[in-house]
Amino acid sequence: MAEKMVRCFRCHEVFDAEAGPCTKCGTPYRPPVAQPRAGEGLYVEKYAGTPFAPVPDPVPLPPRQRSTSPVLLIAGGIGLMAVALVVAFAAALGGLGSQPTSPPQLVIAQPAQPTPTPTLPPSVALTLAQLSDRNLCADVTVQSRVDVNSRVLGKSETRINTFQGQIAGGDQSGIATQSGATAEFRLVGGAVYVRVPPATKWMTAASMPSYLIIEPLFGITKPEMIQLVGSETREGQPVNHFRTTKWWGPDIARMAMMDISGLGISPDASVLDIWTTPAGSPITAKFSATNAATDGTRLLDIEATYTFANVGIPRQIQVPLPSTNPSPKASPSK
Repeated sequence: MAEKMVRCFRCHEVFDAEAGPCTKCGTPYRPPVAQPRAGEGLYVEKYAGTPFAPVPDPVPLPPRQRSTSPVLLIAGGIGLMAVALVVAFAAALGGLGSQPTSPPQLVIAQPAQPTPTPTLPPSVALTLAQLSDRNLCADVTVQSRVDVNSRVLGKSETRINTFQGQIAGGDQSGIATQSGATAEFRLVGGAVYVRVPPATKWMTAASMPSYLIIEPLFGITKPEMIQLVGSETREGQPVNHFRTTKWWGPDIARMAMMDISGLGISPDASVLDIWTTPAGSPITAKFSATNAATDGTRLLDIEATYTFANVGIPRQIQVPLPSTNPSPKASPSK
């Protein structure tokens, strides 16, 4: 018999297949299996269960271990503490479940209330009412002085004006002295009457210079034009001290009671201080206006002092001319 030499698939020993199993390991000879043709399936499918593709034993899965992460442990502890605090707080309020659940509260939205208009302090309101009153009655004395430096006109110049008279319900009377010239005038119902001493006869005039008209006092008509400095004592009496603000724009000619248009210079700073009674009646006022050079020299210096008396006492300013109405005739005797 011819020998059929083969190689053991286990130990790779060459032996005679006709003679018997492998002479080295004793594995019986197995004829080779025909190779699968292309398209006849996967290798593992063709040779499943054969020595060429043995089925592995199932691998048992290890048991799952519980997580011991310190972060999770801390978070769990915090959660338990929070629950304990809530329970304790509820117990302090009367116990969980010991009180019936209160019905929900009905919340009704309220419309926003408008911001109220700020009210003025009483002292400011009273003073503003009297200063802007065109029917104010009072005795008024005014003294003003204007100094002009020689740099402006080539020589120094000083002008002094005074006025002493009355204001009553929009009418005005008094004696004004301007640079040594004196005149007496009355303004009644819009008509102007003038006489120049020593003449005693009154004459009508078409108009009167606007800087001689006193009412309304100082042109203060709005609350932002004046502010309260504080309470003081003058001649043993309590008074309120006021001062004008940047919102006040003075009529310089009226404050000085003279025409300053020909001076060629105007003030660049001005202030007015007013002292009143607690009821707001003016007592005195001081006006100051200046224009200073870069070296501090005052090129223009204006000062005026106002003094008031008998404020609020009613009076009437009469027309100085005799009445033109015919006097009644006497009835004939019988």
